[in-house]
Amino acid sequence: MEGLPTSLGASSTLPSMSLSDILQQSRKLTNQLGRDSDLPAIQLGIDQIESQSRKLVSKSVRSGNPSADARAHYLLASGGIDATQLSNAIQQTNIANTFEPLQPVFDTDMEGFLRHEHEQVILSMIEEGRRDAQDDFQQGLSRSLHSDWQSRKQRILEELGQHRTSDEANISLRRSTLGMSASMTDAPMTPAASRGTSDASVMQHSRTIRYDTVMARLNRARLDGTTMPLIHALMETVESFTQDPARKRALLDAWVALKHMVHESQADAIPTPVRAREYAPVYMDVDAFQCTPAGTALREKWVRGARAFLEAQFAEYVEQVIASNPLKAQRGGVPSARATAAAFLRVQLRTAEGAWPTGLSRPLDAHTHVPLWALVYHLVRMGHTSEALTCVQDNEDALQVSDSSFLAFFKAWADDAQRQLPRSMRDHWMGEYVTRFRNMAPEDPYRYALYRLMGRFDVTKKFPAPLVMSTENWLWLQLCLVSESAAAAEPADVQAPTLQTYTLHDLANKLEKYGEAHFDPKGHRPLHYFQLLVLVGRFENAIAFLHSRAAYQVDAIHFAIALTYYGLLRVSRASQAPSFDYLTTIDHVAYLDLAKMLRRFIGSTFAQASRRDALAYMSVLCLNADCAPPIGAEQVERCHELVQALLLESPASAYAELLGDIKSDDIRAPGLIEQQGPLLHLTDRATLLHDVLLPAAEQCVREQRMTDAILLYNYAQERDTVMSVLNRELSTTLMEPADLSDWSLPVEEGMVPLTSSAHIVTLARAVLANYEQQGHTSAQMQVCHTLLDLKRAASLYRAEQLPAALQVLETLRLLPLDAESRKDVMSITRKAEEFKAYDDTITKNFSDIVLMAMNLLYKLHQTLKDSMDRTNSTVLFEYQSQARALMMWAGMLRFRMSNETYCQLTRLDVYVRGYTQG
Repeated sequence: MEGLPTSLGASSTLPSMSLSDILQQSRKLTNQLGRDSDLPAIQLGIDQIESQSRKLVSKSVRSGNPSADARAHYLLASGGIDATQLSNAIQQTNIANTFEPLQPVFDTDMEGFLRHEHEQVILSMIEEGRRDAQDDFQQGLSRSLHSDWQSRKQRILEELGQHRTSDEANISLRRSTLGMSASMTDAPMTPAASRGTSDASVMQHSRTIRYDTVMARLNRARLDGTTMPLIHALMETVESFTQDPARKRALLDAWVALKHMVHESQADAIPTPVRAREYAPVYMDVDAFQCTPAGTALREKWVRGARAFLEAQFAEYVEQVIASNPLKAQRGGVPSARATAAAFLRVQLRTAEGAWPTGLSRPLDAHTHVPLWALVYHLVRMGHTSEALTCVQDNEDALQVSDSSFLAFFKAWADDAQRQLPRSMRDHWMGEYVTRFRNMAPEDPYRYALYRLMGRFDVTKKFPAPLVMSTENWLWLQLCLVSESAAAAEPADVQAPTLQTYTLHDLANKLEKYGEAHFDPKGHRPLHYFQLLVLVGRFENAIAFLHSRAAYQVDAIHFAIALTYYGLLRVSRASQAPSFDYLTTIDHVAYLDLAKMLRRFIGSTFAQASRRDALAYMSVLCLNADCAPPIGAEQVERCHELVQALLLESPASAYAELLGDIKSDDIRAPGLIEQQGPLLHLTDRATLLHDVLLPAAEQCVREQRMTDAILLYNYAQERDTVMSVLNRELSTTLMEPADLSDWSLPVEEGMVPLTSSAHIVTLARAVLANYEQQGHTSAQMQVCHTLLDLKRAASLYRAEQLPAALQVLETLRLLPLDAESRKDVMSITRKAEEFKAYDDTITKNFSDIVLMAMNLLYKLHQTLKDSMDRTNSTVLFEYQSQARALMMWAGMLRFRMSNETYCQLTRLDVYVRGYTQG
């Protein structure tokens, strides 16, 4: 049509039009129609159009969807609902006056209007207060549940981890006991297997007990300030185990390896102890360990110790081979190191025809007639370097033909404590090495190995297969290539790859890159991989690995303790400790969460069995007190947390054992915690109270363990706190009946009831008697006396000893029951004012106390009325007078009770006074 835009794009180019313009254009729409058209002209204005539109919309809304309405009416009718009647009722409902007063308030009734507004304000305040109280309660409950859930979740997760470990232990023990292959471990256990698992558990418990004796000796030495050869003591303990010989041998080897690493030597069968925390100043400080000469010296010491262990282990193996083949070995009558090495080579290398392998036949040793290079290499491998030098000197003429300079270089290498050549000699020796072996395969692997080890060449290159037939041989060769001092003094020589630096850290990374699966593919020798990690100085990784094997968790704990004692175990900060695991790595440095490991071990082993041993293990954490801040203080704090946990998990009957007994004359029998206080860094009573006892008592309060809290606060001599907690507990259980004998039992004066596990009444009486005997008085003690009397009255009331209960209440003079307190209105008013000043532990029980008193009067009145003669009318009037005074007194304290309680009081009062008035 004309006048309309041809497209949306065109419309966007038109200027904005007013309503008048739109009206004019709309009229043009009918211009093309003739006047004779039947269509009427549009004459309505904008206002009329709007009015008609609104009417049309309202009509459409009222009419709705007839078919939908019909279906809805049918559906509601099938359920017994009259939709039409319900719709009419809703339409006729008028809620406009919902908040209007019930009685009309006229415009001139100012007093009525204000009264109505006052009531509305009160109602709105009550509703707002109720809503705020509900919100506060929900928020407080959520916080409490969240806080409690966090602690419980941590405990549950630790327990789950502990049980998971136990399951793994059973599986591992089942495998080791039955000796099944990996393919058979999924088979169901037979009765014999179950007995084997049980025997293994008993054996593990026996091992733990034997370890405990060493811990006791260690703590005695620490208390005495003396050193102790801890590793030797633990080795003696392992030798006493009654277990599989192969497993015992592997465990002993691991301890011997650690002994060599810490250099705890032995001379003339007497161990030479290493001072406690000997290596901590260097090792625990990561920067000092990595960047200072002291750290370099410590790593070189480890390398020497690891080599010495592997050499001694190989020498023992050589003796075993010779002993099993004496005829072939032909060692002779003088078992020197040279003769022993020659005998071993005859067994290992010589063929059945008596010939030596090609390449090893020349030259032969002039004395033993075995291949010279193999003999020298094996002497070095056994740790007899001086004998190897003598052997080379004896065969100098034979070596002049092909290796004329070997003797001089070998002597320089053997005489050096670090087993390395001086830089000037090594450069020349590198030329000798390159000339002979760089571009050709070595015929004699032993000659090649000696040349390479002396110069520490080609650290990344593999050794010939005959030299690395075992992991121990491979590791020994790698350790011989390690040079910490050369790495510290010289940078890596890019132009000469034969002089690449190779440190213990590089070797450890290589070993961990291979992983357990490479060295122990079947997983049957966990101690083997553990030992390898120890020999390369990865102590934290080694402990975490061994602890992951359930059958060796006890051993892992004691390896960790030994390393901690010597200062060779880095512990993690509390904020960086992992949630579930024990090992964490920060900047390529491993840390172990020793506190968590000890907590789980103690919790599953000693928590209830031997608290003395539990404390002995806890004290190990305090060895780390010398660590740099904040780790040192955190370790002591975590030790104290373990002591707190031991207190919280122990029954009240164990408090005397842990805390000792306290008498009124301040004579104390120290408990286990005080006896080991110096080891636990609880050197004085103030530290014990602040770090252990009071936090444990506060935790008991939070857990609603009020009796335990009272005992702990009592030991801490926090008398006011004891009375406060005691009063709260008495107040909470005030109306719960107690055994009446609790008030008749004699209280032993002068003794603090630390071991008391009796009812709260007995405990309260004992505490009061003790404090009064010491001359201590306080307002809280008077409150406690009042609460005890009220509880006694409640107990007598529950026991139907009504006269006695009423007499207790009268004597207490808390209520206006005695003649003096109810003689007139002023006396009752004064008694009500006095009640307002009482402690909250009493006043919060107001409703229960006044109801109990009124019930007493009612029951006594009824009993007397049912058996009444005229001589008892005086007593009836007495009850009536007491009830009237009690009702007046309660009325003055009306705001402290609910409407329901007041109604009950009124009803009982009517019953009591109704007879007399009638």
